[in-house]
Amino acid sequence: MKSCLFGILLILSSIPAPAAPVESRKTVNVGAYGFAPYYDLEKGRGIVNDVLKQLNEMQNDFVFQVIEVPSRRRYQSFTERKVDMYFFEDPKWSWKGIQHYSLPLKVDDAEVYIAHRKKAKDQNYFEKLTGKSIAGIVGYHYKFANFNTDETVLRSKFDIILVTHNLATVRMVLNDRVDIGVVPRSYIRQYLRDHPERYDDVLISEKVDHNYDLRLIANPKAAISKDKLAKLIENLVKKSAYKDLF
Repeated sequence: MKSCLFGILLILSSIPAPAAPVESRKTVNVGAYGFAPYYDLEKGRGIVNDVLKQLNEMQNDFVFQVIEVPSRRRYQSFTERKVDMYFFEDPKWSWKGIQHYSLPLKVDDAEVYIAHRKKAKDQNYFEKLTGKSIAGIVGYHYKFANFNTDETVLRSKFDIILVTHNLATVRMVLNDRVDIGVVPRSYIRQYLRDHPERYDDVLISEKVDHNYDLRLIANPKAAISKDKLAKLIENLVKKSAYKDLF
């Protein structure tokens, strides 16, 4: 009888504890704006969704969910506590003076220039932007503009057209509506993988506008503590499933 009871106890102890019901978990709102491939407004999803899925599978105490916000209002949404954090955000993008902390995400990416090969024969085309029309994204920070996001200032200094997503930038370049587009390197590579027929039409600059230091920007008052979040992110970036996203 004792051996039978012992066997039952061994079986019971090997059964994992049930996950906490979703309704009992604390919600963490993750802001997402048009920054493809990290979040694509046209598709309503991006790498951020895959990351949050992994985080939700890694623990039972919190539910990480996406909240869409306009790029130009992302700081206001953060300070008003409508969102608790942003993934894949660079601390040098107007975060000075806003209470936050950041955690590394082990991502290598940069902002690059693109042009139609009919106009751009070689890399020399990207040496000077003066005299060229440019397509960029509303609310984005560009080094060539000293990271100024004020639309009035940008239009006064550059022949620039501001759009709302990177696909629009690429289309404007390919349709000869602008001379140069500025896009994340990861995005244009993904676009050309999805549209191999356009590969010979696009010249990508070797010169970068600026290298990203993409991190997780979080509010110290979020439901999840800094220590817990830091440990969670530390474990996340080690996972092969996370690395495969890039």
